[in-house]
Amino acid sequence: MPRRKLTPFQPWETKNNDGIEKRYFRLGATIMASETMRTLSPNAFKVYCYMRLESAGKRSFTFPHTKYCSYMSKPTFYKARDELIEHGFIDIVQNNKNLRKANIYMFSDRWKTL
Repeated sequence: MPRRKLTPFQPWETKNNDGIEKRYFRLGATIMASETMRTLSPNAFKVYCYMRLESAGKRSFTFPHTKYCSYMSKPTFYKARDELIEHGFIDIVQNNKNLRKANIYMFSDRWKTL
């Protein structure tokens, strides 16, 4: 299989000198302009972006404590996560709290109808 050519980011879009990012995500203009997205708190938007990055383009993903603890406190994360669920951006597929494992989340399109 031929290797894809990497398109570097512009200097103001990345910290890397060569402009090559190993991980990034797409965010469409319509979701950004939606009323539902604009009503999110800054922390909820931040968590959503980190979740998009962590998911690597997949709809279902895990978001372990080790990922979010460097961004914010546990109560702040849970408040932001619950806001994302309430606004229809994510759903909890599997709650693994009692198993001491990362929860499994899934991106949702419920935000379109809220």
